[in-house]
Amino acid sequence: MPGVSDEQIQQAQGVDLLAYLLSRDPQSIRKCGADEYCLREHDSLKISNGKWNWHSRGFGGRSALDFLVKVRGYDFVDAVNCLTDGDVGRSHYNEHPPPRADPVKTEKPFTLPPANVNNDRVYAYLRGRGIDAAVIKQCFESKTLYERAQSHGAVFVGYDGDNPKFACERSTTDNTKKDVFGSEKRYSFCLPPETAGSTTVACFESPVDLLSHATICKMSGNSWDGHRVSLGGVGSAALTGFLERHPEITAVQLSLDNDMPGRDATARIIKELLSDSRFSHLRITVAPAPLGKDFNDTLQAIHQIQRDKSRQPDRPKEAVL
Repeated sequence: MPGVSDEQIQQAQGVDLLAYLLSRDPQSIRKCGADEYCLREHDSLKISNGKWNWHSRGFGGRSALDFLVKVRGYDFVDAVNCLTDGDVGRSHYNEHPPPRADPVKTEKPFTLPPANVNNDRVYAYLRGRGIDAAVIKQCFESKTLYERAQSHGAVFVGYDGDNPKFACERSTTDNTKKDVFGSEKRYSFCLPPETAGSTTVACFESPVDLLSHATICKMSGNSWDGHRVSLGGVGSAALTGFLERHPEITAVQLSLDNDMPGRDATARIIKELLSDSRFSHLRITVAPAPLGKDFNDTLQAIHQIQRDKSRQPDRPKEAVL
């Protein structure tokens, strides 16, 4: 598979979920039995005997790799790299972690990465992806986007009120994407509507697709003006968290990638929402990108069409006989 080797995949598939969480994200779990743990955010997801099962959702898995893809919404390649640190060799996560009475004691607080002195490279990168300048500047001004020092990656921030609770970094030089350690997915990156009081939310797999949708609406004069939420992959935690904080929402638009993982995730999220009594009243529509795999593909195609038109010479007028 492009980006990771078969050996890395095999290594990642052998990583025990409990060992991974105790090592990397101990604040996310708590002990709920003699040999059983559960997620603090979703206590129906139980971890025991080398397996995990999300009872309320009806699915589970055997490894940390399954968990990162199915629950946290990681891209498969990103999940493999996360579990192997991008290297081939023995994983540093133990298959059978030693018992710990209270994993919360090792909690590492969530901290935003240091900011660069300016946002020039991030601005240039997003403009290169076709994003509207005013949309980018809106994010800078709201402090939901900035440039990281040293790496110069784009950092997208999610808030609980005025408190940052989530951040994901997108490299401006390659395809590297990752959540900042300790991020709470339920507070993912969002773009609010221009007019307060909207009861609609649209969901996208990535911040770039979200910003692309906003740009396309602005370019076309589309009056759509709802909330926009990045899921940070194909998991539903960001959407569920948003809906819990916004009970006024009555309509959900799912605009995940137009590929097999995106379509599968769309079907799964619809099932999850309709089976949850808190959200079963929602009106759900499916609106994938009309061109390409995602909304940035669509935006790039629109820009290309505009460039092609601008290059076409004016047709000479036919002589009147």
